[in-house]
Amino acid sequence: MAPIRRTERVHETEVGLQGDELALKYDDMQRHIRDRGWLQEKVDSVLEAGIDSGRVLEAGCGPGLLGLEWLTQASGDCTLVGVDISPAMLDRARGNARAYAVSHRTDYTIGNVLELPFPDASFDHAFSAASLHEWADPVTALREIHRLVRPGGAFCISDLRRDIDRTTFQFMKANIAVDMRPGFRTSVQSAYTVSEAADLLKQAGIHADSVTAVQMGLVIAGRKEKES
Repeated sequence: MAPIRRTERVHETEVGLQGDELALKYDDMQRHIRDRGWLQEKVDSVLEAGIDSGRVLEAGCGPGLLGLEWLTQASGDCTLVGVDISPAMLDRARGNARAYAVSHRTDYTIGNVLELPFPDASFDHAFSAASLHEWADPVTALREIHRLVRPGGAFCISDLRRDIDRTTFQFMKANIAVDMRPGFRTSVQSAYTVSEAADLLKQAGIHADSVTAVQMGLVIAGRKEKES
């Protein structure tokens, strides 16, 4: 399939998705994606990375639906800590956790992925989805997430991919609200290719087991090296 028009990467935002109105629209979009089963690919990527138990970090959690879907499907005894830069997104996430009846297993904290408010090795595992392209300094952000994972713990970072094929791009765009489509386009334009994501990991000094293309984006997965 033909890729969409290749362009140089254009950074999208320094402050994430902010404000009550945008949080509501993004929440609605995520519900639409979930209800049609299209969120499952991301959930599967997290589970396949070995993230299915313990205290788990979700960086850039937004309205929380991915993490909540994962939490209800993980086989182990899990708790989830979601971090986002937007207070409005966190309000949505807390409400969604109540709707899923898992508030007692979740905690949502405001924070910037460039300086996450937790000590080293605070989490058994960590994941993030649809946020990599928004990070002003992705190398620092990757190091921060890696810092918080215990030795031997798993990490999984998924996102859009700038070189997705045209058919996939049109399909994804057609299945979001009209007023969200310009933002979707800019998100794709600011996303990384697989080779670019691999280079970010190299710059961060992080080893990943795989950096792979999937139909709607890319997935980084690996485990933090155990201390010798």
